[in-house]
Amino acid sequence: MSYRVLEVNVDDRGRSGVYSLVTNVIKNKNENINIDIAAFEDFENKDNILELKQYGTHVENVGYHGCKLIKQYIIYRNLLKYLKKNKYDCVHIHSDVANKLFIGGLAAKKAGVKKIIFHSHASEVDGKYRNIKRFLHKASRKRLKKIGTKFVACSDLARQWMYPNINKDKVIIIKNGIDLLKYRFNEKNRLEVRKNLGLNNKFVIGHVGRFSYQKNHEFLIKVFKKVVNKKNNAYLLLVGEGPDKKKIETLVNKEGLTSYVKFYGISNHVENLLQGMDVFLLPSHFEGLPIVGVEAQAAGLPVIFSDKITKEAKLTNNVKYLPINDIDQIKWTKLIMSYLDAPRKDTYNELKAKHFDISDTLKQFLSLYK
Repeated sequence: MSYRVLEVNVDDRGRSGVYSLVTNVIKNKNENINIDIAAFEDFENKDNILELKQYGTHVENVGYHGCKLIKQYIIYRNLLKYLKKNKYDCVHIHSDVANKLFIGGLAAKKAGVKKIIFHSHASEVDGKYRNIKRFLHKASRKRLKKIGTKFVACSDLARQWMYPNINKDKVIIIKNGIDLLKYRFNEKNRLEVRKNLGLNNKFVIGHVGRFSYQKNHEFLIKVFKKVVNKKNNAYLLLVGEGPDKKKIETLVNKEGLTSYVKFYGISNHVENLLQGMDVFLLPSHFEGLPIVGVEAQAAGLPVIFSDKITKEAKLTNNVKYLPINDIDQIKWTKLIMSYLDAPRKDTYNELKAKHFDISDTLKQFLSLYK
């Protein structure tokens, strides 16, 4: 009989890092373990549910679309009902805020689940009503200690954000590993991608991420405008969807950049798109440890992170950090321009040596479930 694990608060919205991480584990696990998903939000692409089903994974939506004031309670009730009906050996709850971990953990404990794992994936709050969200997070995080049996974070920054009352030694740091071979730089693939996307003779600046406050697209567009003023064959490839997309499309139009920017949408083949880029930018207001940053480095790209991102994300010497104040836009522009005609290199061995391959992450995940 297989060991049953439920991954809670996982969905494919914006191709999140959590989704990438969990699906990587599902696709690489052994046959002795069965992993299902309980989603708080709807999947954007129903084909992803069908793909997960091929690996024996059932996706259960325990979310709620009604009044925001009672949403958390309804999710708790739905999850509790599901857990009472379906027995799991372990419940692994993922979130960037403590209140979501808390309601998931409370439902699991009420249902009699013996092993409850909390997993912190960020270091701030996103979206609208951030002050309210931050208040709820801080009010909930001290309660986690009495419910969880194991505490996990993707970085030390994410640990500090989620577990202020838990000894550092009691928190397990699991690196956001990826399939390094899949993202490994390949000149042939690069040329093919650029040809197919019409990017030949373009200086391609790339970004992958959900259109939201966290990812700071407004700053990115302002910096890109300055790059275009210096290099008229510059091109911005934006991969992702999200609530702020319309606002960013309007800004791009206002700045006269429509012909310089590609809104690609969601892709299940980001590894190919990264091959076609020349430099990767992530000017986020906050992150836990961005998986897309790992992916970009695995593809051999020069990467510029905001200084709000943990230094643990720097895996190669081709990574720089810069502030994201408006006065620092010139610094970003100059650094981006310095990567004109920069050679790409194979970084596979560097990241493998630092244990960022999915095989290393899989071992850590499975050790949680023992």
